[in-house]
Amino acid sequence: MTGVMTRFPKPLSALSAVFLSLSLAAAGSANTWQIELVDQSGPGRFSSLKIDQTGNVHIAYIVDDDYHTLKYAFWDHSNKRWFTMALAAGASFCDLALDSKQRPHISYADYGTGSGAKLRHAYWDGAEWQNRVVPLNSDVIGYYTSIVLDANDNPTISFYEYRGPKGTEIAVRMRTVTWNGKYWEVHTVDGDNQSGKFNSMAIDSQGHRHLAYANVSAMIGGVRYAFWDGTTTKLEIVDDRSQNNTELVGYSLCMAVDSEGNPHVTYVNYSRPAVKYAVRKAGRWSVQSIEALAGTAYPDRNSIAIDPDGHPYIGYYDPGRGTLRLAHPDHEKWSVETVDGDSSGFTSSMQIDRGVIWISYSDEANGALKVARRELDRKSVV
Repeated sequence: MTGVMTRFPKPLSALSAVFLSLSLAAAGSANTWQIELVDQSGPGRFSSLKIDQTGNVHIAYIVDDDYHTLKYAFWDHSNKRWFTMALAAGASFCDLALDSKQRPHISYADYGTGSGAKLRHAYWDGAEWQNRVVPLNSDVIGYYTSIVLDANDNPTISFYEYRGPKGTEIAVRMRTVTWNGKYWEVHTVDGDNQSGKFNSMAIDSQGHRHLAYANVSAMIGGVRYAFWDGTTTKLEIVDDRSQNNTELVGYSLCMAVDSEGNPHVTYVNYSRPAVKYAVRKAGRWSVQSIEALAGTAYPDRNSIAIDPDGHPYIGYYDPGRGTLRLAHPDHEKWSVETVDGDSSGFTSSMQIDRGVIWISYSDEANGALKVARRELDRKSVV
């Protein structure tokens, strides 16, 4: 199957539109959230949202249905409508990036952790969708993947190698694979047992790759960070059990990089549920706790975006209350508001574009993919 291309229908000839606008007043914000039901075919999990240069919105997500369908949603900024289409079945844990022509590239893993589960790369080539298996000697790829594109539109994908080559004892490690224009190059970032289950990658304006991920070991678990300068990878411990009274931190992790190349990471204390935030500036990490949660969802993912002034906005789901929350710094404290409720908010994705915050997320109770948006509150500052 390696290298086989799968063809899909052209988007506009096969898309179905589902559009409904709602409003929800946001506590602690002068602005109002506009909430849209994008797809009601099932809970839209593991969404990844990106906005292109003309203001169109692209989302990859997995529908929790009998087929574990990978879907793609497109919001046309000119007519303000959503279009959706199915790309593949048997999928899980996807991520999306846009190339220099504003075309979507999606990384995803096969559903489940049975022998033979592959890492895949789907992309729109301007005429049709292509879908290829990434050739790896790994027996099983599982859980989160992340994708970035370099200046030549070559993808690098981070992945959790659940089981290594058959016949070996190698398992559960953090790896990346890069298409160099001729072939795929694979690199082991962190070989420590259980590194990489939650991984999130970004690329800065200099073309350097930033990778944050969790080690979920009961003994050495925590948040880790890898920086690729084009030649070597440098590893750092961001937060771990020793700094949290042996509590397990790093679940639900997500990262963004600001205009100066500083990484911002959000994640959850799983043992004593709380949302945390870490930022690296001038070579040092600063870690804060934002808000206690009434529970933790698994395998959840927070969302994070950086505004034009370098301030982080963090989205997260509180399953104990069934609410999607948004936090951002406001002077010396964190301002927190509820975006949506009724068991909505699992595995969110966020971007700030043209002064508007966009968040995609799953509605678990009503079986849908939702998107919420509102204007930035310009009065909020650090």
